[in-house]
Amino acid sequence: MAVTTSLPIEAIKKQFCQALGEQNTLILSAPPGAGKSTCLPLWLLTLPSLADKKIYLLQPRRLAVKNIATFLAKQLDENVGLTIGYRLRNDSKTSKNTRLEVITEGILTQIIQKDAELSGTALVVFDEFHERSLQGDLAFALTREVQTELRDDLKILLMSATLDTEYLSKALPDAQLLSSEGRSFPVEVSYQAPKSHLRWRDHALAVIKDKMFNHMGSILVFLPGVADIRFLVERLSTQQSGGAKICPLFGEQSLKEQQQAIAPCADGQRKIVLATNIAETSLTIDGIDLVIDCGLEKVAIYDSASLMNKLMQKQIAKASAIQRAGRAGRLMPGHCIRLYGKDDFERRPQHSVNDIQQADLLPTLIEAARWGVSALKELPLLELPSKTKESQAWQELQSLAIVDGKCLLTKHGEKVANLPCHPRFAHMILMAGKHGEQTRLLACLIAALLEERDVFKGEQAKFDCDLNHRLQLLIKANSHKNPLLTRVIQQANRLGQHMNLRFSANSLELSKAGLLLAYAYPERVAMARSSHGDYICVNGKGASVHEQDALATESFIVIAQASQRDNQLHVRLASQLSLTEITEVFAEQIKQQDIAKFDNKSGRIITRRQTSLGAIVLTEQPLKQAITTEAISEMWCQLVRKKGLSFLPWQGKDLALKSRWQWLNNYFPEYNLAAIDDNSLLAELAIWFAPFVGDIKSKAQLAKLDLSQMLLSLLNYQEQKILKQAAPTVYIGPTGRHCPISYDLERSPKVSLPMQELYGLTQTPNIGVLVGINEQKQGVPLLLELLSPAQRPIQVTQDLVKFWSGSYQAVQKDMKSRYPRHYWPDDPANAKATNKTKRHIKE
Repeated sequence: MAVTTSLPIEAIKKQFCQALGEQNTLILSAPPGAGKSTCLPLWLLTLPSLADKKIYLLQPRRLAVKNIATFLAKQLDENVGLTIGYRLRNDSKTSKNTRLEVITEGILTQIIQKDAELSGTALVVFDEFHERSLQGDLAFALTREVQTELRDDLKILLMSATLDTEYLSKALPDAQLLSSEGRSFPVEVSYQAPKSHLRWRDHALAVIKDKMFNHMGSILVFLPGVADIRFLVERLSTQQSGGAKICPLFGEQSLKEQQQAIAPCADGQRKIVLATNIAETSLTIDGIDLVIDCGLEKVAIYDSASLMNKLMQKQIAKASAIQRAGRAGRLMPGHCIRLYGKDDFERRPQHSVNDIQQADLLPTLIEAARWGVSALKELPLLELPSKTKESQAWQELQSLAIVDGKCLLTKHGEKVANLPCHPRFAHMILMAGKHGEQTRLLACLIAALLEERDVFKGEQAKFDCDLNHRLQLLIKANSHKNPLLTRVIQQANRLGQHMNLRFSANSLELSKAGLLLAYAYPERVAMARSSHGDYICVNGKGASVHEQDALATESFIVIAQASQRDNQLHVRLASQLSLTEITEVFAEQIKQQDIAKFDNKSGRIITRRQTSLGAIVLTEQPLKQAITTEAISEMWCQLVRKKGLSFLPWQGKDLALKSRWQWLNNYFPEYNLAAIDDNSLLAELAIWFAPFVGDIKSKAQLAKLDLSQMLLSLLNYQEQKILKQAAPTVYIGPTGRHCPISYDLERSPKVSLPMQELYGLTQTPNIGVLVGINEQKQGVPLLLELLSPAQRPIQVTQDLVKFWSGSYQAVQKDMKSRYPRHYWPDDPANAKATNKTKRHIKE
């Protein structure tokens, strides 16, 4: 069985085999072309320590699984399915003699869930581990737990060309690190950034056209998504391509289509492969010596608002750019043209953000619960998602009755976990059984449809979001040769088989589609609001249907797919739903309550009896009997939260109290008085507002409230005393005059009074300091606005001593000429304060 090659990895064969015998965890870093995927697996079959035991070789992409298995079997001069086999979700070739299985990460997870000890397995190899998909991280964590807790003899090998070995070495301190030289031919890298006025697509098209006629070999073009591939296919197909065959390559193709794209060309032919990042690793395409890299990729990021994975276009990291360039030097010297600048490349991060931070966690959490853990931190994952994201995902599973309050699988959840589709769709299929076998088959078809891209395209989809129209098209799929429609029907068939049902599209009752979607997406049942196409969802989110769409006139819909823009869901796929169906599906969640509402027109409270499902009010009717004071109080609180504090009847004295209080909190926080800013008042409505409004039935009655007394309820007696003394409402001058103090956070408190009434004062009055509490702290001097006998401002000061000895002289001269009958002493600091004219002053 021994196969000898001249690949670079042969140089470390002895070292590797020795390390594998001594260590249970290995990390192998090997550049492209080293032979880690095509040579090393054959060594494993010859090692006595692994004899008669299973070896799993994981690949992150389906295309690589089949290709590598085929290549390895060919090296042994065997057919696939004998010593070497493969297993995919819906396709496998293995036998009782298979020792090396090439599989995807999701398959390994299912194997471990069924056989927790991986009985008879000696080694699990994770190839291209740098891709770090969420499925890959979970599969590794489960394998690692089997190794550390159940099977101390199980071996794990991590392999990649661009591993972050420093990070992995820290995360796996028991692992031995090995490295190999690669065998890649030199690749010249050049940069051709588009000019500012050119869109990147047009720039890519121009570069590709040029190379079609001026380059003799085959070309691999990396593009972000399927739409970009189709854009270029359409435009390049109209060109005289100089004998080059245009070959699209992306994940949604069938394996047969993908293999055709990478198959060797006939003699004298060449090809232009337009690919997504599916071609980044594990594939060698004969004849490729030129790579054109746009530097972009489409990444699926889960949007918790729309409950959807949305494809976002992002710049690739340096590691991906290096991988892409390496595709040009697998078989001969090559050239890589990056359609962006060198400085742009240098600014990019070394590695991409890992999938666990941006993917839908529901499929991962259900597997974690199935494994027996109630939090991802209990698994040896290399990275954890944010606590908020994980908590929200657990709550979603609880709302579907898949896990209980302790995050343990329910009986229903165990059945959900056994179905090969998203947990929401598995839940839908199981709940559909309450409505008969045909409804369950319809659920299988809907699940298969929603896990594929939309069968409608472009303008057709824009103005038609009705799920039923897609289902009608699918029912006729058997008479079409559309690969997408056929694939959906096949998946529906497989789901039906899991439920021991034979799928038949002809007898399906499509009117049940909305009811079934409500099981999958209870949060996105939506009711029409006043405007055409405007809806409110159970979870409180707003949603809109294009006004030209037929569904825009429906009273109730349930949303299957939507995009999030401007804090609103824009519906892409939905189905109509009746109130009767809502009542049937959500009987336990629908609440009836008596509520009070404020009628803006009459300015009074009106009472209603409502039945509601989350944020949507299903029915409402007038309530004749009296409503509780608690309900009235809550209504007023909700109204104030909605309209803001300005809705309340603030008087001057109330605003003055707020100003004094806020000033004291700002300058003397040591008094620890309750916060009085608007945000705090809104948060504490239940304390200072609600107890006083339970009997208020109209805005006219509300206007009679004493808001000052209500606010003071936030303070106890001692605190009210502190407020009164430390931030007084008035300053009592030497003549006994009560002068109001105005408070402002931007400046010191201000008081206005005649200058003559301050004669004899040698210290500026201050406030804020209480006797016996904080006497060591300096008080805040009042800002004194000095008035003339005619009550006009003549001077502002916070330092009386300086004023008396300084600018008073000029003021005295002016006042004597204007008001000769009044007393203007030469030494005001030692004069007696007065509010009289000279003739009434007793000497």
